[in-house]
Amino acid sequence: MVDLTVENGIGYLTLNRPEVLNALDLASVRQLTAHLTALRDRTDVRVVVTRGKGRAFCAGSDLKELAPLSPADAAEAEREQADACALFDALPQPTIAMLHGYVLGGGIFLALYHDIRIASASARFGMPEVELGWTPPWGMGRLVDAVGGTNVRWLTLACVRVSGAEAKELGLVNEVAPDEHLSERVDELARKLAAFPPAGLSHTKALLNRMSPLRSAAWDAAASEAFEACYAADEARANIAAFLCRRKT
Repeated sequence: MVDLTVENGIGYLTLNRPEVLNALDLASVRQLTAHLTALRDRTDVRVVVTRGKGRAFCAGSDLKELAPLSPADAAEAEREQADACALFDALPQPTIAMLHGYVLGGGIFLALYHDIRIASASARFGMPEVELGWTPPWGMGRLVDAVGGTNVRWLTLACVRVSGAEAKELGLVNEVAPDEHLSERVDELARKLAAFPPAGLSHTKALLNRMSPLRSAAWDAAASEAFEACYAADEARANIAAFLCRRKT
């Protein structure tokens, strides 16, 4: 579900659930946690790249798994997802998110926990939570940090979808590459970073993380409470059922 391969000092984390656009379920989140915990102590890995297999980077949380859960259990599952992504900060290695296809909801937040984000021109970014009847359950501080308050309102309240180029204009990604050259560009940058002295990279990354107050756990705690309250509403459950029904057709 989440594969780890190492080539020439670069660790590649590959989300491998292409049949559901790499949506995150608890099993894949726990596998991601295990890989990130192991990577923290691997001196042979100088850079970490996260990518998705198939047509998407990540379509967010697996709604089929969330649907039968109680509001408290659904909120706990989302907190576990947030805790897994927070481990990217604990890595001494710089991290790069390679973004293509659909990057939705929790997929955007997963990308935001990376130091550098490179998207394909045809990538599609969106925050569908409000449209489905709840609030983003974590990562909102990261989103504000990246794109600013005005653009956060545009993305979350209006539930707009934006292209790779528009995502760069908003500050959601650092660079956009032609679809056919995305992997090549990410590998080129990863090799460049892997050649730098690791001490400079790790200490600079740690310093930058300390300078981002909007990334505090208090933001995620507040978001989790709001998500649980929304998820308890009948309308939210009806919207999940309707979404899953549409996906089957």
